[in-house]
Amino acid sequence: MMRRSTAILAACALIAGLAGCAGKKPVVPADDLWKEANENYDNEAWEYAVKNYKQLLDQYPFDPHAEEASLKIAQSYYMAGRYQEAIAAFGDFQRMHPTSDSLASVQYHIGLSYLAQASTSDRDQEPIRQALTYFANLVDRYPSSPWTERAKLRQEECRESLAKHHRDIAAWYLRHKNLRAAEARLGELVRDYPETDAAAEALDQFADVYASRDDAESAALARAALLARHPDGPLAAKARDELHGTVPPADPVPKLLDRLLALRERPDRQKAPSTVSAYPTLPAGANTY
Repeated sequence: MMRRSTAILAACALIAGLAGCAGKKPVVPADDLWKEANENYDNEAWEYAVKNYKQLLDQYPFDPHAEEASLKIAQSYYMAGRYQEAIAAFGDFQRMHPTSDSLASVQYHIGLSYLAQASTSDRDQEPIRQALTYFANLVDRYPSSPWTERAKLRQEECRESLAKHHRDIAAWYLRHKNLRAAEARLGELVRDYPETDAAAEALDQFADVYASRDDAESAALARAALLARHPDGPLAAKARDELHGTVPPADPVPKLLDRLLALRERPDRQKAPSTVSAYPTLPAGANTY
């Protein structure tokens, strides 16, 4: 009876062992996972590449290719246009590999991921501001990196986009007779983004507005500020002609900013503009839906 019981227990143990083995997935060698992942990456099969790289990291976290696999996960997301996931994956890489030689590239591609999510100048500019932060950090922290010159160009691109946003809002306020709000935007534009083409265009537009209102002092300061920051720009010749050879102050920008503050106190700037509707006027009784 004892022998029979022992035999039964042994058989059960064998069956259980076989069942356990049958339930386990076969372990793929690390080299095979790495090879397959890279083949998918090279073939732009981004989803499969991510899957293979993650499988490699899960099964072999200390593999010699672990750092590169982590980076390629982020790059795959970026190349696939999955920018939020790319930002998260690049961030994970920075935390896991704080001394990596790839950190400058990572900063640059996080900036690009934000920039890729930006829309037109009349939309929310937060993605561009985020991108600018990462490009600026790259320039500050990695001045000798080959990615730095690219980041500087992207900084200029971001600053121009943000400046256009201010220019367009200022122009909108001008069209709707809200001079005080328009001048507030001009002040921000000239103070924060004086080197941009958008700033030059806004200064030219405001100079014409001031001239039409017989405000010669404000018009002259706007044109002088344009010349000071954009002496060789496409609007410089017009500004010189309008100034009739008048020598602008040493630095007219601070004087213009002071002038804009002073203009805010004028009675005509205190008047509340009439309400502007984004919808056309409809005849009485018209159906609005």
